Amino acid sequence: MEPNYKFLIIRFSSIGDVILTTPLVRSLRAKYPAARIDFLVKKEFSIVLSQNPHLSNIITFDTKAAKGELAGIRKRIRENKYTHILDIQRNIRSVVITTGSGAIVTSFSKKLLARDILIRFGKNIYKEIKPVYLRYFESAAALGAEYDGKGTEIFPAANEEVKVIEILKQNNIVPGMPILVIAPGAQWENKRWLAEGFAAAANTFCMKTGAYPVLIGGPGDIDTCTRVQNLMKLPSLNLAGKLSLMGSASMLGKATMVFTNDTGMLHMAQAMKAPVVAVYGPTTRELGFFPLPENSRVAEIDISCRPCTQKGLHHCPKKHFRCMNDLKPEVVSNLADALFQAKAEL
Repeated sequence: MEPNYKFLIIRFSSIGDVILTTPLVRSLRAKYPAARIDFLVKKEFSIVLSQNPHLSNIITFDTKAAKGELAGIRKRIRENKYTHILDIQRNIRSVVITTGSGAIVTSFSKKLLARDILIRFGKNIYKEIKPVYLRYFESAAALGAEYDGKGTEIFPAANEEVKVIEILKQNNIVPGMPILVIAPGAQWENKRWLAEGFAAAANTFCMKTGAYPVLIGGPGDIDTCTRVQNLMKLPSLNLAGKLSLMGSASMLGKATMVFTNDTGMLHMAQAMKAPVVAVYGPTTRELGFFPLPENSRVAEIDISCRPCTQKGLHHCPKKHFRCMNDLKPEVVSNLADALFQAKAEL
């Protein structure tokens, strides 16, 4: 008989990090089909999990709410009497929330020492390169949940799918037409490849494959997407600021190819099983956030000052920005062409 387990997974943010928990959620559900599996996440990122069929409940943490929000969450967690809490956020807030819960609390190794030595001193002491989505499974090691090899996943609501189909129809993008989705934005400035690079790589790829370019991003990416669009030689559709987050996910699910920076859009594209060429500048694979190797290629150049950050910066510490400035458009378009051809041969 299956134990009467009640699980809580804690990961507050952000979009990419939350998406990277989905293999763990799915595998835990497969191992314990009758268990209660809840997820605690910041309110603004809960939409990423809202349609996930493997979760029982989503508990949201509103950082903009009154001071009693944290205490209220902690009280609720204690009342729910979880048997196990998988704390894969592991910060002060999560420790406060889990203290006194009565649950078995487990976490994972963030490799903080190796990470800081690599970033600050350029010395690589990592014994292995283990992606974060697999590190998360360390929190469930004693429970027997193992990665199933199926990657990440998200589930846009049906109405988002309908909206995207209608938008494509209105713009004469018919079913079967190849689509290149371009996501050139990023929260951190040093994670943004040049608009000229995206435009040139997109021109080459689209001219060769006949793909129609569609630009996506949030309200903060409108200027970036408009600049890329203006630099392109081909007609394109700019949907920056016009789609919801899960609407963007639906659009990514229609993509024949995706060009993106190292952002949440990358992980969203992978969760929608879209082929991706991802541009990596200031970060490297040792940090654990490279795309899953299936269905992706990484565009990067090897320079000694990488990585200079874990999450991103609004400047280049060396003031030359070579990790992005020196990355040629043909690197991206060639990687995309190879991935496109590989997919066509399957």
